Amino acid sequence: MIKNILITSFVIIFLINNICAEDKLTISVASSLYNVSKELTKEWEKTNNKKIITITGSTSLLARQIERGQKSDIIITANYSWLKWMIDKNLIEESSIKKIAKNSLVFITGINKNIHLDINSLKFKDDLIEQISSSKISMPHPSSVPLGIYSKQALKSLGAWSLIQEKLVFTSSAQSNLKFISQGEVNIGISYLSDAILSSKVKIISYIDNKKFNYDKPTYWAAKINRGNKNNDFNFLQWLKSNKSQEILKNYGFETINLGEND
Repeated sequence: MIKNILITSFVIIFLINNICAEDKLTISVASSLYNVSKELTKEWEKTNNKKIITITGSTSLLARQIERGQKSDIIITANYSWLKWMIDKNLIEESSIKKIAKNSLVFITGINKNIHLDINSLKFKDDLIEQISSSKISMPHPSSVPLGIYSKQALKSLGAWSLIQEKLVFTSSAQSNLKFISQGEVNIGISYLSDAILSSKVKIISYIDNKKFNYDKPTYWAAKINRGNKNNDFNFLQWLKSNKSQEILKNYGFETINLGEND
């Protein structure tokens, strides 16, 4: 009798766990989207009978975690290169890919630092070198982290990359880079505009206009992870391009995507 009760209990627990799993959506999100993702998921949950679990980190880390078996349903990357890497490994459903937002780069410093930098000045490179002469400049690593990749492109376009290489400190993600700068570990760093405007511990000292200085426009892409028969996003990807979702992204400093813009 006890044996039958135990078997029945295990079956019930198994069924409940599987039902709960169906009611959850696990999303891997690039670290620069961490703050806005909390509001996006909260808004989506209001009208959907599903719970969203968010995993955050650098795009490169998230992609590798999924390759190693981490069971996300959706990934949102901060560039297309890592998405292409996942396509080549058959990790995502290519037809599901959607462009959801864009961003810009800025030079920032700690809120209490008396540092000024005019990117349009003829003396910009001399001023930059002077400002970091007794300190460093930080950015995520350009070999793998999207913000680092974009930042290296921008610094090369500015003619400053070769001049400041010995002063560079590399961090692991957009968020760790922001924290490093906000703690005063360096005089200057490069950040996404969306991160900088939300932080009370840093200030923007110069905008890096990608129309004037050549770097790839930071762009965010969302896609379904290839999960076979369980490959269901409950229309979350389509919702990310809705007016409500785009309004939230805009409020957090991101550039929106036109509804008719190609993915």
